Amino acid sequence: MSTIRLIYIILHIFEILMLYIAGEKMSKTTTNKAYWKASLWAIIPYIIVLGLRFGHNIDWNHYYNRYMEMEKMDWSTSEPLYHLTFYIFNTLGIPYSLFISLQVAFFMFSFLLIAKYFRHHLNYVLFLLPVVAISNDNYIRWYWGVSFFLVSYYFFLSNNKKRYSYTLFYFILAVLVHNGTILLALLFPASTFLAKKCIPVKISTIAVFVSVFFLSISIMSFLSDIATVLYLYMDTSSVDSQISHYLTKVDSITSEGLSDTTGIKQYGLTTKISLFLSYLPIITYGPRILSKFKYGMLFYNIFVIGAFIHPFFSTVEIFDRYSKMLLIFQAIVAGIVYYTILKSKNKSLFIKSFCLASLLCCFLPFIKYSALQKQDFKMMYIWDAGKKKYIDTELYINDMLKNR
Repeated sequence: MSTIRLIYIILHIFEILMLYIAGEKMSKTTTNKAYWKASLWAIIPYIIVLGLRFGHNIDWNHYYNRYMEMEKMDWSTSEPLYHLTFYIFNTLGIPYSLFISLQVAFFMFSFLLIAKYFRHHLNYVLFLLPVVAISNDNYIRWYWGVSFFLVSYYFFLSNNKKRYSYTLFYFILAVLVHNGTILLALLFPASTFLAKKCIPVKISTIAVFVSVFFLSISIMSFLSDIATVLYLYMDTSSVDSQISHYLTKVDSITSEGLSDTTGIKQYGLTTKISLFLSYLPIITYGPRILSKFKYGMLFYNIFVIGAFIHPFFSTVEIFDRYSKMLLIFQAIVAGIVYYTILKSKNKSLFIKSFCLASLLCCFLPFIKYSALQKQDFKMMYIWDAGKKKYIDTELYINDMLKNR
């Protein structure tokens, strides 16, 4: 085992342990000041483990090059906040690694803002965040935009007198970072209905079972027609070429994949079983437990929708981003369910074992990501970089092709 791999594994174990400790400390706070003071136990290790990484996945290296190329501001873009931030940071000579650390810190902050509604039950919540948001390692700009959206959603749910002004302001910032977040606006009107009554357990269980074992991204072929209409009627001269590229490629995405790096992935039977078991106890026991919380039903329903679309959305990168965003709420819902059942003296050994098995299945992708990596170039940190500025993305692409 190389030193790089050993440190990589140790850091991820350290991250999970520290986030568990942070959850314990934050669950006992009674004031906002104490809450945010205790949050440092979560934010700092998250920055160390995820913010100081070097060359992890394609997007880290892709955005490094975009960062260094941003020597002048392009005001014609439909995502000016993203471009302006890169332009200002690059002009000031701020290292790219600092930008990555700030993006990571902002995402943790935005999650903790939402988690404030459940502050006294964070014991098992925080250490699940790196697990359900594992793609923050790669979808850098997406999670940056999602962070603004989570802040926007926090104000939408709050009793703040200026809640709608703040909601709109932060949502606009999200869209100006990543245009794709505009579809998340659907969550605002949907929340009115999702907060009233939970999706019945039987319906949720059957729907997620069918989704995991039988559905594929090909059922989304109707998106091709919608994308064609959008492309024909939108002013393509005012939007980024990347958006136009995606719109014209939706048909091939839903049938054969976009490319070697964003194409369709296939899940094996073992993975499908593990995924379903990770969801099942949360779906089964969630309504009874989450109904005691102000936004419990709302977050539970968002999780169920995410669990339903994730199995087929996750097979294609462009759709994967949306299901992963909804499953951020899994950390809160699952964490509260696990904690309530595992700490209960009235639950049977079978139910507790069921939840432990679910927790293990939930962690399996994270274990594979953090403990079973083999290539050093996927596990480096800034202190390992030497004179390297980034990792050639061809290494990742060739590795993907080799392991298909």
